[in-house]
Amino acid sequence: MTLDDNLDFVEHTLTRYILTICFIFGIIGNLLNIIIFCRKHLRKNSCSVYFITTSIFNLLVICLGIIPIVVTSYSSYDYSSHSIIYCKFRGYIMHVLLMISRSSVALACIDRFALCSPYVHIRALNQRRIAIRLIVIVCLLWFIIPIHIPVHVNIQMPGRRCGASGTYSIVYAIYAAIVTAIPLIVMVVFSSLTIHHLKHIRSRVHTDMSIPTMNIQSRLRIRKRDAQFTRILISEVILYFFSTILFPIYSMYTAFTSKIFKDANHMAIEGFLRYIAISFLIYVNSSSIFYIHLLASKAFRRECKQLFLQLYKRKQSNNVSIPLAVITNAREQ
Repeated sequence: MTLDDNLDFVEHTLTRYILTICFIFGIIGNLLNIIIFCRKHLRKNSCSVYFITTSIFNLLVICLGIIPIVVTSYSSYDYSSHSIIYCKFRGYIMHVLLMISRSSVALACIDRFALCSPYVHIRALNQRRIAIRLIVIVCLLWFIIPIHIPVHVNIQMPGRRCGASGTYSIVYAIYAAIVTAIPLIVMVVFSSLTIHHLKHIRSRVHTDMSIPTMNIQSRLRIRKRDAQFTRILISEVILYFFSTILFPIYSMYTAFTSKIFKDANHMAIEGFLRYIAISFLIYVNSSSIFYIHLLASKAFRRECKQLFLQLYKRKQSNNVSIPLAVITNAREQ
């Protein structure tokens, strides 16, 4: 077997088995994320708005992204290579959904930074209504910014490949690298600043006895309540970084080496890296957020446990109420 055949075998294996598992666990995980962060005592927090938004768009990414890839791997028929409308729509909508999801995480990092800021006018950004407005603006922007994708993306011949060609393929590679790198940079920068501010708050609370009691209590509440949100967010940032960093690197590489001659093995390796960057890691990321939350936060695990206990008790109470109703009716008769 050639290198191309071996990489194709690995690609099909990852698609048919790993992505199928990601689809199942991703649907369950993101639904649980939405339910947990929509609970009354959590949804009032501005950071919950960003977590809920991320989970909703991750659900859409999983459904619209994984299903066509898995179906194609079994049927060997790629509908995007035969329908121009589907080719244009899928490239556009997947880009929009992914960028809204990434932007939500980036905004959550800014939100945590604002919460820990020593400046009142920056802390004022840490409000639920502002978070909702920012999400609406981000959604509108990402539906407008990539409008060039359905205009220029088409089915390329020969080979029936859905994608860009010519000068636009280079322009798109640079564009994709930039818009993917910006949210990552925002995540890393503001997460680092948030950690720095949290350490500063803790040190001041423990060492500065001149701080009024009310301020100490307020800061302690920030430390206990919001540190868990920050920990969850940091875990998301780490996951996003390692699952996304390959894409801007690959995009820039292909843009600057598009005119260089490449042999069959070189092309096979590039194709496999493209699959990992575009059609595998992004779906692993979208599917694993809930499970990363479970590993990162004790408070999140407690919320999950309480949710399952409530569902179990509700089911038990329903099961008990049915026989009681039957007995009551029997007595009346």
